[in-house]
Amino acid sequence: MTEVHPTDHSIPHSLFDSAGMGGQAALATWKDSMDAIYDVRLCADQPAFQARAEAFHFGEVVLTAYRCLAQTFDRSRARIGRDGIDHYTLQFCLSGRHGRRDGAGGGEAGPGDLLIADLAQPHATATSDFDSLNLTVPRRLLAPLLNAPDGQNLRYISGSAPLTALFRNHLIGLFSAAPAMNVKEAEALVSPTLALAAAALNAEAQQNGLQVVDPLLTAQIHRLISDRALDPAITAESVAERFGISRRKLYYLMEPHGGFTTCLRERRLHLAHAMLRDPLQNGKSVAEIAECCGFTWRTNFARSFRARFGMTPREARALAGRHALRFQGDLPGRHMWEWIQMLR
Repeated sequence: MTEVHPTDHSIPHSLFDSAGMGGQAALATWKDSMDAIYDVRLCADQPAFQARAEAFHFGEVVLTAYRCLAQTFDRSRARIGRDGIDHYTLQFCLSGRHGRRDGAGGGEAGPGDLLIADLAQPHATATSDFDSLNLTVPRRLLAPLLNAPDGQNLRYISGSAPLTALFRNHLIGLFSAAPAMNVKEAEALVSPTLALAAAALNAEAQQNGLQVVDPLLTAQIHRLISDRALDPAITAESVAERFGISRRKLYYLMEPHGGFTTCLRERRLHLAHAMLRDPLQNGKSVAEIAECCGFTWRTNFARSFRARFGMTPREARALAGRHALRFQGDLPGRHMWEWIQMLR
């Protein structure tokens, strides 16, 4: 592995290249690095394992390019609970194929296509030998822009869709220009990049029937839930009144996304998980965090938390303490998968 450290003006850059490494040593290093996010396994014995991965850190998002042999990627509910990663990865296949191992979801992504992974949801995928370009984004940045923030996991979007093609070309240009960018230039590009990503995802959701009637209103409701989830006064009645609609219309709009109550509970569980992992919240008990996040009954909170993250709130807090010790320090010297773990 080779790490290229930034100068005072360049953005952080990381490079892994198995060239010059022995096949077994390269594979062991690759698996150890990827273990930050995924359980990986080669699809066949490869006596001469080869892989190349390069990344640029844009302050709040990470742009990566992988080239690797056929393998599987798994994120289990237990792993999600342990690492607390709550991001989306938007992956363009440049060559080869990548998709769900169970074959569901309308096929697999091929050259030019987009595959979306919600890292806060379990999934199991497989690739051929492939090249990809990937943008990893914290949920807090992208979810408020999406009409169906919790319905993205392992969505496949054809690369022939106009906005998808525009987004793909934008990321290719961004990756090409990154070595010459300074930090301020890179940070300035995050918001327009996310706006373009959301436009591509939302447009295809509507065409594929994944969106409800009145997507603009639905997106506004999602943003309100995201922003005010900790407000004890937020209810179906108050939200319906805020937007001048009936409670029945609110339920109709939110039904394709699991319903209003489910969306609010999911947002609160994610916030509780973040608070339990935040060292600045160590002075608060689990019960205080549960109450802060709108869970009146501690037993209900513990049950919902375990069902969502595969562990108890206390276990999540204990794991976060070990995680924090591991990631003390700055970006230089860390590999790209640790960058992704550190995004918040």
